[in-house]
Amino acid sequence: MILGRAQRARIQQIARGRSDEPLRVLEGAKAVRDALDAGVVEELWLRRDLEDALGADLGGRALRGDVPVGEGDARDFERLGGTVSPQGVLALVRDTATGLDDVLDADGPWLWLDGLQDPGNVGAVVRVAAAFGVAGLLVGEGTADPLGLKALRASAGLALAVPFARGSAADIARACEARGRTVWALETGGDDVLAVAETPPGLVLAVGAEGPGLSDAARRAASRLVGIPLAPRVDSLNAAVAVGIAAAHLFRKALR
Repeated sequence: MILGRAQRARIQQIARGRSDEPLRVLEGAKAVRDALDAGVVEELWLRRDLEDALGADLGGRALRGDVPVGEGDARDFERLGGTVSPQGVLALVRDTATGLDDVLDADGPWLWLDGLQDPGNVGAVVRVAAAFGVAGLLVGEGTADPLGLKALRASAGLALAVPFARGSAADIARACEARGRTVWALETGGDDVLAVAETPPGLVLAVGAEGPGLSDAARRAASRLVGIPLAPRVDSLNAAVAVGIAAAHLFRKALR
């Protein structure tokens, strides 16, 4: 395969979320290598003048996975500018989302992302989820796609490894209730998360965007509000930072 005009246009459409193909764009040697090992790559594109050892490594992994490999010159990759960085390593990966039932049937804990719009925050939350052994993510409406280009980059490709499902807040709430999962909401002003002595084994921690916070459906589903004590002059924390602090305390106990 050759990275010509038609393929560049196709990749740009996929990266911008304007394609009907159920694919996402992933870039960077490490992230692409991990995706190849995970078996989720549909196409691999490499720059012709890529370092020999790196090209051989990625090409070999693709060959073992029966993944087609295309190539282009540096100028071809540069022409993708504005959508992807011209790093010379790019993959098209399939959508790895599953159903709510599949995610919630695993052993918890879980994170519920409720209207978390910033893709960088979503990617950072995915890294927190991976670090603390979260069973899966429940991605509500209005939340940036974990497999979007910016979120994937921010997650260092881990969004391909952490199970997740998409759904409306109402659907996620119903699914949690049907399986007896305990939902707690992470909000400023809730009970001091650092003072929580016992963590339910089937805990779903819901987090909303820094400004608007949680949706009404997520808040109604929560049996408890927990928060992080802040200095008087600070109103809130970045969502990913707040999730990291809460997960380090709550999920570490749940996973013992």
